[in-house]
Amino acid sequence: MRSYIVSILKSVPVKYISSPELGFLKSISKRAGRRTKLVFRFPDNFLSDPSTNQTYSSLSKNLTFIKTIASGIMVPKIYIWPVTNDNYLQPPTSFVQDAHSAGLEIYASDFANDRIIPYNYSYDPLQEYLSFISDGGFSVDGVLTDYPITASEAIGCFADLNASKADHGKPLIISHNGASGDYPDCTDLAYQNAIKDGADVIDCALQVTKDGVLICMSSINLLDTTNVQMTPFSSRTSVVPEIRDTPGIFTFNLTWNDISDSSLKPKISSPLSTYYLVRNPRYTNTGKFVKFSDFLEYGKDQDLSGIMITIEVILPLEVTSTLISSVMLTSQFTNLTLFYSKKRVLV
Repeated sequence: MRSYIVSILKSVPVKYISSPELGFLKSISKRAGRRTKLVFRFPDNFLSDPSTNQTYSSLSKNLTFIKTIASGIMVPKIYIWPVTNDNYLQPPTSFVQDAHSAGLEIYASDFANDRIIPYNYSYDPLQEYLSFISDGGFSVDGVLTDYPITASEAIGCFADLNASKADHGKPLIISHNGASGDYPDCTDLAYQNAIKDGADVIDCALQVTKDGVLICMSSINLLDTTNVQMTPFSSRTSVVPEIRDTPGIFTFNLTWNDISDSSLKPKISSPLSTYYLVRNPRYTNTGKFVKFSDFLEYGKDQDLSGIMITIEVILPLEVTSTLISSVMLTSQFTNLTLFYSKKRVLV
């Protein structure tokens, strides 16, 4: 391999040569010259560099020595942002700052869009790249990725976006059941996080309880968005062909007191759960259910452009429940204009 690389260097300009063996890099350093950057690549910590018989863990603590041979290092991204066993980020290490202090460039590796990245990024690979170039008070000098276009987009379009003087427009950002990718749908935590993340409008999917209380819930079927099957209410199943052919436990099967019972908890939704892709599992059952009246009060007091109310399958088929729901809707919607005199109300 050494003779091949040396022959290439004689005829082709080479900008970078990386290797996990310091001895190899040292053997070609004179031939490479200043125009070629030599990059020492760190594999897993527990492995050893065969040319020095030192573990990569011990070499990572001696960056000044590496600087005598290489101009840069390449490390797996977990060297910089360690990850817990349940796939959440730990605080960043000082590895980037240590490398720069030793006079080394540092590149992060192991990026790929189709890998399971830490849940902190909400399955958004752009956010992962940005955490290595504009977060934590440090920035790597480059990345090694299976998807260069995504890294290019992150660096070229989104890094330091707010510092740009260009007019990026003012899109209207509407939440979908609150921040339902991070917390259970339509809960207090989902709405709080949606506003924190920059939503202009928060939304409420209206459902109705057995006693006519309007609530915000993304599905009329409690099996979809709660742990109802693990509670004493699990026996309250019914089949409503107009809604679905299989048994469900619907919001109109329970009163508001039942739904706000301590044993019934929200459940974060996951459209790809059949493929074992879950969302933010530490917070699967967090948050509190929200009544429509509380949603209106909360939205009024926040710095929002307005609220959006979604009406899909809200009314039960029973005549009594329909009448109760209609009365509730009429009285609360009548007051919306006065209630939100300076904000938008989307229905």
